[in-house]
Amino acid sequence: LFRSPETKVTFADQWQRRLFAALCRRYGLEPYRYKGQRYTTVIVRAPRSFVENTLWPEYLELQAALHAYLNEATDRIIREEVFGDVGEAKERAG
Repeated sequence: LFRSPETKVTFADQWQRRLFAALCRRYGLEPYRYKGQRYTTVIVRAPRSFVENTLWPEYLELQAALHAYLNEATDRIIREEVFGDVGEAKERAG
């Protein structure tokens, strides 16, 4: 019996991790991590070609859209609830 290889991915934040896990489930894959692994780690068993040609490119596309959405929402919340200027901190010479 052939078992697909494991692909281990580590994410920078919960939004990326949750998106990847949801995308795996959409394709009938069950994301998991081993006891003792960091919460940011997700492992999935799938053919390498599927991960490289379908799953990962789709994740990158959705992640870019999620990032843009969260960035817009953050700016709006800060502008409306905290302060109108959502610009970055100014840089000064040392």
